[in-house]
Amino acid sequence: MQKIVVVGGGYAGLGALGALRDLPETELILVEPGEGHQLIPELPEALAKHDTVDHHVMPYSELLKEVAVSRLPYFAVGLDTHNKTVLLQDHDPVQYDWLVLAPGSEPSLPPIPGLREVAHTLRDGHDARGIKDALRYAKDQRVAVIGGGLTGVEVAGMLAIDHDVILVEGFSRLLPALGIGLSTYAYKRLIAAGVTVVMGQKLVRVTDTHIELEKDHYGYDILIWAGGITPPAWIRQSGLPVDSRGYPVADGYGEVLPQVFVAGDLWHVVVDGEDIPATAQLAALAGNFVGQTIASRLTKGQPGPEFRPHLRGMLISLDEGQGVGWVLHGGIPVRGFSARTLKNYSFQQYRLKLSKIFDRPWP
Repeated sequence: MQKIVVVGGGYAGLGALGALRDLPETELILVEPGEGHQLIPELPEALAKHDTVDHHVMPYSELLKEVAVSRLPYFAVGLDTHNKTVLLQDHDPVQYDWLVLAPGSEPSLPPIPGLREVAHTLRDGHDARGIKDALRYAKDQRVAVIGGGLTGVEVAGMLAIDHDVILVEGFSRLLPALGIGLSTYAYKRLIAAGVTVVMGQKLVRVTDTHIELEKDHYGYDILIWAGGITPPAWIRQSGLPVDSRGYPVADGYGEVLPQVFVAGDLWHVVVDGEDIPATAQLAALAGNFVGQTIASRLTKGQPGPEFRPHLRGMLISLDEGQGVGWVLHGGIPVRGFSARTLKNYSFQQYRLKLSKIFDRPWP
């Protein structure tokens, strides 16, 4: 009996479990302290006035009800690779024969004076609830969003309906993962929605009432940080080989050490010298790939080809009715209502996929 431990019940972790669930002579254990699978790409939607956070969290008690997966509801805090154990908070270590590390990431908060004391982040349902509790859904409340990437743009667009929003991006344009034309469209759409967009200035200081940039300063009531992610501290301190940013160094199969794999945000995927942006779509594909790799090695004694993800697109919501992005191989650009419709469709497709994998009713 082979014991396979998956750390993290996000897109990558569930992708791995889905690929492993029917493997004979195995024991599957999920280490996940949260009560539900966080639909992270949907969390900006949850900030809308008439939406609820619970709608974007799928309880594990229901999701894993019909599959032979044991969930340990504890935080992973370290590794002992010599003894092949995962160290848990307030619980005995759990042993493994095969290990998939997919705990997600943490917000990367730089040492900017005053930032940590006031910043909200948006990485899970708990964060979303904290932001919603602070929002008044009134135009006299200014929300400062720091970071003009995928999350920052979506949050700014969703909140602009009911708030005075300022979006700050240190780079010279928004959405660097997209082409210039789509980035420009997003910028114009946010401006039309009333968002104050400041680009080319970095945040240097935060007080209780103002954000100070390199040239300008602005008042704010709520500050939301969307300025990047970093691996969890315990991963960086685990003894695994890591790169200069703290990400485990994996081969083309996601393997870091013998029978120890990473997936999701922890796997810095590079294909033909090009960095692939960390998204939920990539995480789900990577998790499924790692699960299939382990299954192939257990049943056939060898893996298949190395990981080369085939992304279906990248879509960003700009408000409740507009979006921007690209679809299909080759990157066909889409914008406006069609992009937003495709984004909603992708949400429903993912839910349907989970319901099929884990034999659950339509969520």
